[in-house]
Amino acid sequence: LVVSKCVFRYDEVEKSPNRFEASDIVLSRDGHVMYVVFDNTYQIGAICTALGRSFNCTDRLLDWPDSSLNRKKSGFEGMTYNPTNGNHFVIQESIETDVKKVFKANVFEIHINTKASSPIRIVESCMVNWEFGSENKGFEGLEFAFHRSSGNTYLLGLCEANKCDHKSASINDGRIVVLKKQKATTTKSCLWEPVSTFDLPSSVHFNDYSAISIYHQESYELPTYVAVTSQENSQLWIGLIEELDQAPFFDASSLHKTTVYDLPRATQAGSNCQVKYCNIEGVAWRGKNQLILVSDKAKSDQHIDCIEKDQSVHYLSLPENLTD
Repeated sequence: LVVSKCVFRYDEVEKSPNRFEASDIVLSRDGHVMYVVFDNTYQIGAICTALGRSFNCTDRLLDWPDSSLNRKKSGFEGMTYNPTNGNHFVIQESIETDVKKVFKANVFEIHINTKASSPIRIVESCMVNWEFGSENKGFEGLEFAFHRSSGNTYLLGLCEANKCDHKSASINDGRIVVLKKQKATTTKSCLWEPVSTFDLPSSVHFNDYSAISIYHQESYELPTYVAVTSQENSQLWIGLIEELDQAPFFDASSLHKTTVYDLPRATQAGSNCQVKYCNIEGVAWRGKNQLILVSDKAKSDQHIDCIEKDQSVHYLSLPENLTD
């Protein structure tokens, strides 16, 4: 695998408050606000872009409807937008079940209105019928997908571990679970059911997978670009996602050129391109050739260079332009 070194141009960075460990980001469709979820609080950050500030946007923390949860760990790891109704989905990576050592994710569907006195309204909360064997190796990224030929809508859950298995020693088995919602009935709660899975190309050698974002044009047609990040590798893969008529309904493929990039490395003398973006956990497209990433808090055993870029919002440009 050929990997370009230090290939991104660093543009801007906005520091988040110290106690907020960012885990995913969604850019509003008007480009004014970045919604950021954190795994250590139920509050959602509404951070203004430069464009938003020109329209008098101000940064805010949006309280969860049950404000007693604002200071508690949420386990939020992914967020995505549903353009068909204007709602967002937020996924809790994995939570305990009644079965020992079996964990399942939970998805909140929420409506955000920053002008309302209660800016977040919970539409529904539904478990995901997919089992994990570890509480911290579940779904790490989330995307909304519209299947045009059938008219169905799905959520795409990105597993943190290769093969969706925390015990896997593989480094090239990235997997996405296709989820379809089963509505609640008088006898059963709503549920996100897995209908299929599809793999990332085997040329993507990642130790873990921390975020996913689909480049959405206004028509939401596929194929289009998809970005997937790895926290442990401090790398980004750019590929294509397309629609299939039958299960697994979607597929991911590589472009016709090198598409795995190192995030910017430290360039001080003798550093040998030391990793400094050590905790990337969220990604969103800012335009066809620009991305926004968010980072978690640096771990105590990580290199000192990791601290500078933790708990931040990062604006990055691709080293070469993508084409239509």
